[in-house]
Amino acid sequence: MRQPFKPRKARKHIGGYRPRIDGLEKASGRALYADDVAIKANFPDLLYAKVLRSPHAHARIKRLDTARAEALPGVKAVLTYKDPEVAALAPTSAGWTDGVDTVSFKRMMWKRFCDRRVLSDYVCWVGDEAGVVVAAETEAIAEEALRRLDVEWEVLPFVLDPVEAMKPGAPVVHPDIASHNVLPADPVGGNDVYLTKGDFAKAFAEAEVTAEATSAYHNANQSTLENWCCLAKWEENRLTLWSNSYEADQTRMFVSQTLGLPLNKVRVVCNFVGGQFGRNDTGDQPLFIFTALLAKKAGRPVKFKHTRREAFHDSRQPAVYTARAGAKRDGTITALGFAALGNAGAYADHTMFALKFAPAEAAEMAFAHIPNLKMEAYGVYTNKLPACMMRGVGNSQLNLSLGHIVDVLAEKLAMDPIDLAVKNFGHAWENLPDKSLAAVLREGSRRIGWDKRHAAGAGPLHEGAKKRGKGFSFHPGWHAEWQEQRRGKIQVALRLNPDGTVMLDAPTVETGPGSNTCNVLGCAEALGFLGITPAEIRWDSVVDTDKGLKDTVQTDSAVSFLQSEAMVDAARELKKKVLETAAGVLKARPEDLDIDGGRIFPKASPDKGVPFREVLWQGDLVPIAVTISRPPSDEKTGVPFLAAFAEVDVDTSTGKVAVDKLVILNDCGTVMYASGAEAQQLGGQVAGLGETLTEEIIYDAATGVPLNFNWIDYKIPTMADMPDIEPVLMEVWRGAGEYGACGIGESVLTCTPRAVLNAVYNAIGARIDDIPLKPEKVLKALAGNGR
Repeated sequence: MRQPFKPRKARKHIGGYRPRIDGLEKASGRALYADDVAIKANFPDLLYAKVLRSPHAHARIKRLDTARAEALPGVKAVLTYKDPEVAALAPTSAGWTDGVDTVSFKRMMWKRFCDRRVLSDYVCWVGDEAGVVVAAETEAIAEEALRRLDVEWEVLPFVLDPVEAMKPGAPVVHPDIASHNVLPADPVGGNDVYLTKGDFAKAFAEAEVTAEATSAYHNANQSTLENWCCLAKWEENRLTLWSNSYEADQTRMFVSQTLGLPLNKVRVVCNFVGGQFGRNDTGDQPLFIFTALLAKKAGRPVKFKHTRREAFHDSRQPAVYTARAGAKRDGTITALGFAALGNAGAYADHTMFALKFAPAEAAEMAFAHIPNLKMEAYGVYTNKLPACMMRGVGNSQLNLSLGHIVDVLAEKLAMDPIDLAVKNFGHAWENLPDKSLAAVLREGSRRIGWDKRHAAGAGPLHEGAKKRGKGFSFHPGWHAEWQEQRRGKIQVALRLNPDGTVMLDAPTVETGPGSNTCNVLGCAEALGFLGITPAEIRWDSVVDTDKGLKDTVQTDSAVSFLQSEAMVDAARELKKKVLETAAGVLKARPEDLDIDGGRIFPKASPDKGVPFREVLWQGDLVPIAVTISRPPSDEKTGVPFLAAFAEVDVDTSTGKVAVDKLVILNDCGTVMYASGAEAQQLGGQVAGLGETLTEEIIYDAATGVPLNFNWIDYKIPTMADMPDIEPVLMEVWRGAGEYGACGIGESVLTCTPRAVLNAVYNAIGARIDDIPLKPEKVLKALAGNGR
């Protein structure tokens, strides 16, 4: 932090720097996670579950004999695909919802792609959950039981590359859904060409200057510290599920609908979650179902937890983008097109969210002033790890392409790419130049020293063979309040005790970004008329569906302001009730009273006030309670922009790229909690730089076996690898409501890969179009450039 953020409007609690409300709880080890709850001390008769994993990339179980496993001492239950309660389960997807809303089976998001069965005899990638799960007294016994299964496999041909998968005669992964492996059009994602405006082909052909660029994004892993974990326990015919899903209400719906249980027969409890990063966006997981069925069969509580290897369960959606742009010589872009080819892996999950849904949202926010537009995408089944949700879903892949085509086109126009961006990009609710975009780019260019940037490859050598370069990328933010309409009503409850302390019920599973701190600060801000401090507010970290209020899921980075906006309404209602209570005690009419700074006073004589606590102690001592169900505002305001600037050193003798400096800029509308927001900007760069430089899943092409599902060979950056990072929070744009904020946590890493790639081009004058940016790619690019 070089220059502390200064809010445009001073508030008492919102927008400042302070410790997190759960900092001490987490640092002292008192914060409980699913794995802390699901232990023998709490459940003495606990059993442990292990599921059979496919050793083949594509196969079917021809014959299964579980006798030797069932005979092993300590094995208490074995469940297979042949059991009637499993065979009766309907096919499903890991895409009922993206976490924003709660939906039923019939209203699931990707109903066209129900390609999963719980404990299927048909497997589609090495590591796929196959048709057997075992419950035993210990994990070791359960693992030994799996080794004693007698399984005969029918090994099928497989395909790993999406281009090969599209060719006639290629192995077909899900023939009932995609006869040639290409996922068909669907009502949510739309057709293959999912967005058109004007006549792109004609405008591109007639453009004075054109450019084309290809970018490839790989399937990075979310790398959360905490692996999937759940515990299922039946009491008579009622199921309780403890888990680290961050979608408590949606998990209850999924379990209820899949097992045919009434909602009041399913209880879901979620504690703190050790990192999310998109992994938990697929809350409709077969693991919940087979753990519940296994617990019922065993008649004892059962725990299932992924190992670190099993935590490579899904990944970012890999995609190869080809972008084309046409422009007038003055830099006015007249045509813009993107074509994406995505490797869905073994199951569709949220592939089309990443390839169509999210890019369409970004296009609405950034391409509104470009007259001719065409966006198309193809998702292809293969026999790899399923691609799915990851922080920055769909936007990171699009940005790698967007920042590329802008850089290439600007060079052809002999124009500064910052000027080209400001001249053309923005949303429909503001004229060009977009004030937010211009602000983040101008501020970023100032902080990185953009005016000292040399032409591509024209900088001097230093320290022998090193060359230095600078690059940037930009992107629209997500989400503002109007984009959260799908959530339905946001629920919060306030209870004011007679001593002036407050019980806040704003259910959301805390995954690490500090939304719980935002909620407490928002509550204190809204109750400013009472003079309440954050220390006087009690917030419960456990989300329990039995409590009644629906949780607000921590997706889209929107919890930080959605619940605080609801608290403004709740506080207004609470103020009305406090004055009604005070009127009874003070023998006055409520409309003649007011309250401010913790004092209740007659409007006609503000100096004759009394502390509200004194008034409440004279009443019946019944807490004053308010519950609000409020839909997000539908006022369309567009969104603000974000940007990343990078400065790199490239060793032209070894190909090694070192990122020396990053400047991360986010226009937030309103910064709800500056310490937390900057922590997001800094922490997000671990993933952003990891994806750019070192992280990559490697497969054995001959067998389809993934070779590095561990944190030794899958190289995540450490603190020692991180460069100088300058986080910059801004308040230029403003949305609807009291705060008018926009989420930033999801977006902070989106621009980093392209900013680094553009900086490398600026350093060496040769483009590298795919990540991770390995030294051999740099050397190859240098060789191709005649060096």
